[in-house]
Amino acid sequence: MKFKAIAVMTAATALSLGMAGSALASPLSAKPKPAPQVTGTRLQSALLPASAFGGGFTVTDHKNTGGKLLSTKALLKPSSLSCATFATLIFIGGFGNTAGAVDGVTNPNPDFEDPGTVYAGDQAVLQFKTTQAAASFYNQAYTKFKQCGAFTETEDGLQLELTTSSLSTTTVNKNKAFQLIQYADIAALPIANEYQSTAFVLSGTNVYTIDNVSGTNDPISASLLGTFIKRVQALYKHH
Repeated sequence: MKFKAIAVMTAATALSLGMAGSALASPLSAKPKPAPQVTGTRLQSALLPASAFGGGFTVTDHKNTGGKLLSTKALLKPSSLSCATFATLIFIGGFGNTAGAVDGVTNPNPDFEDPGTVYAGDQAVLQFKTTQAAASFYNQAYTKFKQCGAFTETEDGLQLELTTSSLSTTTVNKNKAFQLIQYADIAALPIANEYQSTAFVLSGTNVYTIDNVSGTNDPISASLLGTFIKRVQALYKHH
């Protein structure tokens, strides 16, 4: 391991140079440890329960990157993907993340007469090896959505024509974040107005995202995002 090799070299220098060598070696010995990493399977275990999105919600789709860490080599770049493809693949490994997990949730009994009803949503976390890699992906995601003013995608068999209503930067628990609101034209649903709300949060080596479709253009709850982040961060305390 790289850090073990540095420690051995530092020890040898200290032996040959005495106290002076030890003083010179201290900056190396203080080098921060790599950020802890967990597998996609472990990340999945920390996702929010379906009930966090509303009473009666159920999980309709489980996906994670498995029991091993992925290569940090990015096989996919947001800039090279279409808007619809990027929005669909955002929850899958391949962006240089070492692990990831996603749950899709749905409301089996939506009240279409209540605009505030959430019909369905997703939650996902992508884990990167370094904070720099996580920040790079977060910035690329923001740039991509800024460029994607209108596009069509298919979710759970429903075709959505999405048009950006607003894209704004914010913070969640002092973490860098952005909120995206898109008008969603869903011909198959008998509702006057539908909106897809999406939030991205950069926290340490992870990028968190939650989205939902409802009849209002409300942003994703900062409290919900904060709870999500705390649940995942709790994994690293016991790593």
